[in-house]
Amino acid sequence: MKILNVFYSFKQGGVERLGIAIANQLANYRDVESDVCIISKEYSEELLSEFLKTVKVFKLESKRKLRKLQYVRQLIRIIKENEIDVVHVHQGNLMPFFLLIKTACPEVTFYFTVHDTYIFSSDLNEMDRKIANLICKRIIAISDGVVKDIRSCGVKKEKVKRIYNGINFDKFKMVERKDRKEPFKIINVARFYPQKKGQDVLIKATAILKERGYRIKTIFAGDEPQGVNGEMNRMKELAKAIGVLDNVVFLGNIQDVNKELEQADIFCIPSNYEGFGISAVEAMATGLPCVASNIAGLNEVVDDSRVGKLFEVGNEIDLANKLEEVITHIDQYNSSVISSYARKRFSIQNMCEILLEVYGKRENETRTTD
Repeated sequence: MKILNVFYSFKQGGVERLGIAIANQLANYRDVESDVCIISKEYSEELLSEFLKTVKVFKLESKRKLRKLQYVRQLIRIIKENEIDVVHVHQGNLMPFFLLIKTACPEVTFYFTVHDTYIFSSDLNEMDRKIANLICKRIIAISDGVVKDIRSCGVKKEKVKRIYNGINFDKFKMVERKDRKEPFKIINVARFYPQKKGQDVLIKATAILKERGYRIKTIFAGDEPQGVNGEMNRMKELAKAIGVLDNVVFLGNIQDVNKELEQADIFCIPSNYEGFGISAVEAMATGLPCVASNIAGLNEVVDDSRVGKLFEVGNEIDLANKLEEVITHIDQYNSSVISSYARKRFSIQNMCEILLEVYGKRENETRTTD
């Protein structure tokens, strides 16, 4: 089986990290070729270097005249020359583009993963939704919350398959956190976009905890997404205005996220909406307890009192209360239990085995290792 995962762009983000993990894991299976195609010039060479050498990465060439038609022709050629069986689409706003390709390559099976809540119902227009429903054998949702969003648009139940995201746990070290010392380190790893990721709520909660006498250091790892400017400066001004600028650290985009996770005491993800919460899984892999918004997607990851707590979305007082509860009972959170819980539910191996079943490739025919 030859699989081609198609992305429009490939820069820093959860979808991109997931794409690398999927392609590399599938490359470990017998009789499976796992390749990647990037349509635009918006990609990071550093990220592309993380693919295994056995994963072919195709980058479409941009030409001024009839650019979209040139993209179509190039992708059709890639599919035919490489005898691709499965095209897995990871961005849905180019569905007319993929309709042309499906028409030219009717023997290829299409799948489409919806990577966030409200993408299907809000970001895609009615035509995109109809085309996705028409050409894709299955529409894959990364959480039950995303399933609900897709189904709200009239897509039949049997058309939608929920597959939780997975990570490569070999890349994360479980750390036993003993003899914790103040200040307590709370870390948030996410694109710096408060309208979605809720960094402002965490800054306000930090101020509340400071007023209650706690010594807190809140660390933000992640840069502003493309097209968003000034949000980090705005949050610095907020922190200064409410008296916690010395308690908040803005790291921006960093290479060694694992190091920061290993040195933290609590992971916090205060998103206003979220399709899943891959960063929470990565934090749990290191044994960190998580405090997360009680929203669809995240409440499917942090769904056990042993791994953390949920707070009312957008409510900084409730967030401060939940963080305080974790801080005052920090020794009750067992790093090994948290890490094991995440590993059982969200491994990239399990995810890819389910994907192969959905594609129609039997696991016992393809798996090369236990």
